Amino acid sequence: ATSERMSSLRASGLSAQSAVFREYHHVDMMKTWAKAQTHCREAFTDLATVASPEENARMKSALQDAGSHAWIGLLDDLKGWKWSLGGEDLSDEFTHWNEGRPDLKSSNETCAVIRADGLWADRECSDTYPAVCYDEKHPSKFVLAAARTTWHEARTHCRSEHTDLASARNMSENRDIHSLVTDYTWIGLRRNTWARWSDQSPRTFTNWDESQPSRTRQAGDSCAAVGSAAGTWWDVGCGATNHFVCEKVYTSVSTHIESLLV
Repeated sequence: ATSERMSSLRASGLSAQSAVFREYHHVDMMKTWAKAQTHCREAFTDLATVASPEENARMKSALQDAGSHAWIGLLDDLKGWKWSLGGEDLSDEFTHWNEGRPDLKSSNETCAVIRADGLWADRECSDTYPAVCYDEKHPSKFVLAAARTTWHEARTHCRSEHTDLASARNMSENRDIHSLVTDYTWIGLRRNTWARWSDQSPRTFTNWDESQPSRTRQAGDSCAAVGSAAGTWWDVGCGATNHFVCEKVYTSVSTHIESLLV
């Protein structure tokens, strides 16, 4: 009987060899995403992380209120800007955004340009502009690539012909880059959208509804909510109130499975 139940557990996506097992709990209180996160961290482990189709199916089965949405732990927090060179985070100690930027009126405005006045703006990565490359062997360190390309094409060129797209980590570097440009020009700053879960694990799986995530957004962060009917995810302003799904994480899966088999 035990072996049959183990086979059943494996078929449902559980494995005694897995490093982590997430047990999902639907909470039928109405809270904002941030307050739901606080509740989950106090009462369980965190807001739900969903790393596979099997976990999504188990999380959906925990939902109790048909037709509603419930927060899960995925957040697009607008702060995940990184420099291409070295994957370095954008430091709070130096930024040079134009006033009101990044505005993220489009969810695709996730790449940065430097303007003719030296200030930065967020643009869609598929737009085409010249670029400034960083070249560690060049006397001036910065080189203008005049051809108009997308941000990703510019990065490929800079990495192939020089070192990488340019980073402006202080005002001195920003002035050096600014001296080369006459209009919008790519620099090496980009934001990875929906990158991490509340528990800080990287996002490796999504189950967005067909129309999601939204291309347009209101000011502020966006958070993910799961629809109880289909189990697909929706892009929702984090200040809205919804039910939510918490996770209880077991790092010793075999011990937890043994408890299920008793």
